[in-house]
Amino acid sequence: MILQRRFYKSKKLLLVEDCEPVRASIKGMLQQIGFTEITAVADASAGLMQAEQQQFDFIVADFQLGDGKDASQFFAELKLQGLLKPGACFAIISAEPVRQPVHGVLGGQPDCYLLKPFSFIELEKKLAKAFQTAIALRKVYQAAIAEDYRGALVHADDVVKQHPALTLQALRLKAEVMLMAGDAASALALYQSICQQRDFSWASLGQALALIQLTRYQEATVQLQSLAKLDELRPEALACLVQLALLQNELGQAKDGVHELLRYNATDTLYQQYYGNLLHLTDEDSAAVDYWQKLLRQYRFSAFDHIEPYLALSRSVLRSAQLADLAGYKQLLQQFFDTLSSIPLKLLTGPGAAQQKILLAHGYLLRGEGAKSEQLLSEVDAVKMRLPLSSLMDLAWYYFSADNIKEVKVLLQQAGMLAETLSKSGQGIAPLLVKHFTKMLAARTQQLRQWQQLGTEQLQDNTLKAALQSLRSAFLLCPAHRTTALNLVQVLGMLPAHKALVSLAAAALGQLNSCALSSAERSRLTTLTNNLSELYLD
Repeated sequence: MILQRRFYKSKKLLLVEDCEPVRASIKGMLQQIGFTEITAVADASAGLMQAEQQQFDFIVADFQLGDGKDASQFFAELKLQGLLKPGACFAIISAEPVRQPVHGVLGGQPDCYLLKPFSFIELEKKLAKAFQTAIALRKVYQAAIAEDYRGALVHADDVVKQHPALTLQALRLKAEVMLMAGDAASALALYQSICQQRDFSWASLGQALALIQLTRYQEATVQLQSLAKLDELRPEALACLVQLALLQNELGQAKDGVHELLRYNATDTLYQQYYGNLLHLTDEDSAAVDYWQKLLRQYRFSAFDHIEPYLALSRSVLRSAQLADLAGYKQLLQQFFDTLSSIPLKLLTGPGAAQQKILLAHGYLLRGEGAKSEQLLSEVDAVKMRLPLSSLMDLAWYYFSADNIKEVKVLLQQAGMLAETLSKSGQGIAPLLVKHFTKMLAARTQQLRQWQQLGTEQLQDNTLKAALQSLRSAFLLCPAHRTTALNLVQVLGMLPAHKALVSLAAAALGQLNSCALSSAERSRLTTLTNNLSELYLD
């Protein structure tokens, strides 16, 4: 054995293996190695639950975990939720060779891979070497995470000097640090130097990434198209081509590339979101709604169920409701609330609950339940700065409807800053989403002003049915605009009462009664309410 048994005795280990006899066999090997604190589970969901309760020094997971997430997806989920202990060793075991990531070691990857069958000696050797490597490279990772890029480069050079066997890994990290630091020219030179000695796939891909950062897009395209012909590099090359297309605003190409990537892994949640969002960006809103519904049908209650399709479908339906006629509005608003209420409780942890509340608050605002809406928003404030980009924009959209333009501007600025950060980490779609959303808000602002002005003029001209249509449209876009709501109530009082308008009257009255009115506005509301039909007041 490479390390002493007493070393392993003090370490906590999580074993994830779906086959019970194999799980028992591997647990026996781990006990031979010296582990005493072993938690063994059958799938990724159970593994996540255990990782939420305690931190593990070692995690050993079988690649194929039945119908649930595989080991790579399990690892990604642990990273996403921040459940991996710093310095923890993650090992993947498999009966067949597993395709390993080509780029992104700085962002974290599984530490080692082991083919079945194996002995406890082979298992210990893999775990020990992975742990020792992680220790040797730890300072590089720590400095990079702290954005001390100069320090990370110095530490990488120290590894080359002190651990010659790790030279290649240190150089690989060093090149990625250079890219993170924005020094693409140095990264390109290093990757080219490495490829002159041996044509490593990760170095070839790194050259393309450096060329993209240097805005040498044509050269990068040629390089990536060549790499995409190689089976070992095709998914990564396609992913880079998608990012390149987004940088050049070639949305159709990006959408086709994402569609191809989803053929490799249909359950990749990031590219599922990319595809749905690209449908929206290319003005295929109906197709986007169908896509979100398809994801819900396929993965609801499965290990691949996640919150974004519920939220994306809800926001799409709500935006449609705001522009719908009387007949369609009620049905769409009910669909909106039904979709949000159908989110499984397991997805409403952490930011998930806040994301749901933001959209619910918007729906209650439309129904005139201002107090309930404000209560939900007060529960979101504490976590506002940790919201994902989509929910920051949802919040800005809410404040637009709440007639709080100052807060809209603040949130758009935050969204822009977050989008820029995400873009630097490879999510080139983020700035495009913010730009698209900002453009939509500008168009809705113009629509709102036109409807408000037209409705006021029609009311003065006593063309009441036309005024009702204009003011209703303006109210659905901005329910909190007091003058619009008052004018709408006035029109409703001047027209014959109709049961189809009861919910609209209730929303307008509810909104006016829940907001702070001036004395003149309160007096006008009292007068208008006295003129309303009993049908609207029940």
